[in-house]
Amino acid sequence: MNEKIQPGLGNQTHLNKIDKLRELNVKSLELPQLVVVGDQSSGKGSVLESLTGFSFPQDPGLCTRYATQISCCREAEQSVVVTIIPRAGADAATVDRLRSFRRTIPELTDDIFKKIITDANQAMGIRMSEHDTDSNLQTFSQHVLKVKINGPQQQHFTVINVPGIFRVPSLPFTTDNDVSLVRNMVEFYMQNSRTIIFAVLPCNVDISTQEILKMAETADSDGIRTMGVLTKPDLVTEHVTQAEVKDLVLGKRNQLRLGYYIVKNRSADDKESTISDRLAKERAFFAESTWNALLVSGRCGIESLRPRLSDLLMTISKREFPNVKADVARRLDQCRSELERIGPSRKDHNSQRMYLGRLGSKFQGITQCALNGYYDSESVFANDPSHKRHVTPTWTNDGEDEYNVEDTEDNQAYFDVVLEKHPELHDILDSEDYECPKPTPFKDDPTAEHIERVYHENRGPELGTFSGAILAVTFKEQSEKWEPLVLAHVSKSIMLVHDYISRIIETVCPDKQVREQLWEVLIIDKLRKAYTRAMEHARFLLQIERSGRPSTYNHYFNSEVQKKQMDRLEAIIERQPKTYGKAGNTYASTLNLRSLVGDKNNMQQVCEDILDVLSSYYKVSRKRFVDVICRQVIGHFLLEGDESPLRIFSPELIMGLDTEKLEMIAGEDSETKNRRAMLESEVKSLEVAMKLLKG
Repeated sequence: MNEKIQPGLGNQTHLNKIDKLRELNVKSLELPQLVVVGDQSSGKGSVLESLTGFSFPQDPGLCTRYATQISCCREAEQSVVVTIIPRAGADAATVDRLRSFRRTIPELTDDIFKKIITDANQAMGIRMSEHDTDSNLQTFSQHVLKVKINGPQQQHFTVINVPGIFRVPSLPFTTDNDVSLVRNMVEFYMQNSRTIIFAVLPCNVDISTQEILKMAETADSDGIRTMGVLTKPDLVTEHVTQAEVKDLVLGKRNQLRLGYYIVKNRSADDKESTISDRLAKERAFFAESTWNALLVSGRCGIESLRPRLSDLLMTISKREFPNVKADVARRLDQCRSELERIGPSRKDHNSQRMYLGRLGSKFQGITQCALNGYYDSESVFANDPSHKRHVTPTWTNDGEDEYNVEDTEDNQAYFDVVLEKHPELHDILDSEDYECPKPTPFKDDPTAEHIERVYHENRGPELGTFSGAILAVTFKEQSEKWEPLVLAHVSKSIMLVHDYISRIIETVCPDKQVREQLWEVLIIDKLRKAYTRAMEHARFLLQIERSGRPSTYNHYFNSEVQKKQMDRLEAIIERQPKTYGKAGNTYASTLNLRSLVGDKNNMQQVCEDILDVLSSYYKVSRKRFVDVICRQVIGHFLLEGDESPLRIFSPELIMGLDTEKLEMIAGEDSETKNRRAMLESEVKSLEVAMKLLKG
């Protein structure tokens, strides 16, 4: 055990970095590695001893109960350093305790190393005999024992040994759970796409029935990273079995791209021989007539196997090094992003208030950009555009703009989804959709007959005029579509605002538990009140505009009345016979015009006046009403007013919360605390890894 060996050469810079990364034990990071797997008693320990110079103690209570990383490193001073790498995800106290375990000795002797292994087992909580009845102890562990063998003659070589798989538990020392635990541990190492699977198989059993090969085939279906190592050839006496073993080594029955090697183990009774003695005995064994046909293959003995393994480890490390670096960078970004979404620790009320206050500030910042149309300033608008309809203006003959809404079916489908997603809106909104048909022009509408009927039913003692009641009745009838149109429009505006608020809160607060409590406990009732105010104000404006006495101070009204009167006169003139003068001018008879304009009865004159006044007032009222709905209901009550729903979730709201509500909304559960601690630990390890990879 004291004799120095010469492992195969490798790229020491890359391999050193890979070993240091392995010490960090980042669970999400797959590293290039060589892992020795096999059944218990398959000869793994003897092969490893020949490869590394490190031998495992043979006591049953000290055999492999965890993964062991054995590294041979060229160093100026000769030493053996034994440490423990805590399993990924271990709590901070366990990590600190295990990382403090360190034993350094100038050289290995059986007695000293047996004592070190005993200490390491105790540190990891390993049950070392059936008499250990402490329920906190375990037979196997997911921690990793690292044995680093340094010396001026060493060449870099690292191999990981995992516990041998077994099928039958030895109660009470091992149980069915231990059988599954070891199998899962072996599968975990084998599934790493950057692992060379070093499968140790005894020659004196049927190779085709070896479970470890079936497990390797599952992990490495193409057989491109599995190497078979055949042990105990001296126990094979049947010629048929010997021939099958030779065929495997010579590649005649080989399904593994890396092929099979064959080595001779030292016997169980050989306690004193040196490694040089064993290598000499191995050479002599394969020189015998039974096995000498394999010598030409270059796949016999430790002296052939060691440089091949070193070359494989160097090759996969160099090839995968850039990929490992990219994986570290990608995982670091993922962890940092998730930590940012979870937010800082919220152990007390001050931190809870600060956390929610930041969310409120972020919400208000995004919303102000949306209100101002600064869509380039926040990534949320690029990642999740909020506009749902596209409008294109067209122009009528009188210079007024109308908007044609495209994709009406898609718009309605969107509002149906919003209403289904947010049932809290059902009792507030006018959920019945209303599509207002295009108005019929006055000239094509039988409005005159209707006005005449209303005049008969409501006329008073007026002479040559009409009462305001007639105009009120006709205007209310003429504007009967306003109510469903306005209530539908305000309802859809509320749905848009509500959906926006919901989606932005989901963006700024990814913590589902906090978001749900924030929504249900703090925000939803205030939103409902704000929406109710908007709907009530819309109904108030409808009542004022449609049920009150028509009135206006807008001079545009008189201009419209006079314009319509002039339009009627021009129409009469156009229908009269014309007299053509020498210059091409046309003349109408004054006598004819007088008779047409003046020969009207009271009913006809009053109805024409009512029609002119009604159409003129309708136009004035419509412009005014559209403005107040847009400015007051939409602009003030829904968007920019101090009590608008967009102003509710703000730092000011959070400052007014009592401690009970703070705890209810922002208090952390154990799952969130554990997740943050795990992410913080992983980020710390990944940052060290990235620094190491860049160095």
